[in-house]
Amino acid sequence: MDTDLLKTFLEVHRTGHFGRAAENLFLTQAAVSARIKQLEGNLGGPLFSRYRNNLQLTESGQRLVPHAQAMLIAWDRARQEVSLTDLNTTALSIGATNNLWDLFLQDLVQDSYRLRPDIILRAEAHTPEILLRRMMDRSLDIAFLYDSAKHSDINSQLISEIDLVLVKNRQNSSSAEQLFQLVHVDWGTSFNIKFAHHFGNLPAILHTSIARLALNFIKHQDACAYLPRKMVEQHMPDTLVLVDDAPVLSRSIFASYHVNQSHELDVDQIVALAIHQLG
Repeated sequence: MDTDLLKTFLEVHRTGHFGRAAENLFLTQAAVSARIKQLEGNLGGPLFSRYRNNLQLTESGQRLVPHAQAMLIAWDRARQEVSLTDLNTTALSIGATNNLWDLFLQDLVQDSYRLRPDIILRAEAHTPEILLRRMMDRSLDIAFLYDSAKHSDINSQLISEIDLVLVKNRQNSSSAEQLFQLVHVDWGTSFNIKFAHHFGNLPAILHTSIARLALNFIKHQDACAYLPRKMVEQHMPDTLVLVDDAPVLSRSIFASYHVNQSHELDVDQIVALAIHQLG
């Protein structure tokens, strides 16, 4: 399979437009159309359809998307491993959600490189669903998640419990019973259930999966958000304060990896570093 065909297919899917995909790929629109036709010929059916000038995936196209993504990542990883030298003997891929990268994984990458400069690292941020799929197709060595991966081929190890505290701009007069300016950070299903139990279906002025964005927002606005205690301590009490009587909501962090791990010792070292950082 020509990987350029898959890259073109995914770019057309992402942009929803042959012309914009051509610009992003530095190709002519005719070249993009030719690649899509060639891919459709290889697979035996149309991948896109037009409905009222709106480019949409066919059912075949929808089924191809995750396979195309996995194949391109696997190919990129294969090129990395083939090009390993005496100085770089291992390629290791680490994945997590945006919030976990914000919380501690950026420091983890730094520490991992200091300990093992011979390892080539690949860092990815995805949704939990994509991270699980990456582990299943072996294109991801380890993923950090808020929930244990529910699959018999994936090991999940609890590495820490973090405290999420409700903080507000110190100028905010809201109490736990009057959270009109809430920034809702997506900490996963378990957190949402706990939050609803304490506060009900409370509307939010901002929804985000990026903790740093929420932190920066409430530092400059009359708003509040649930954020990791470790993240907000340096901003208290000069900029942020705790919301009175708001409960502390805990969140688990798991390290997940395939049961048939080809880099077992390296993954164990990453897990040990993560436990040390969060301990």
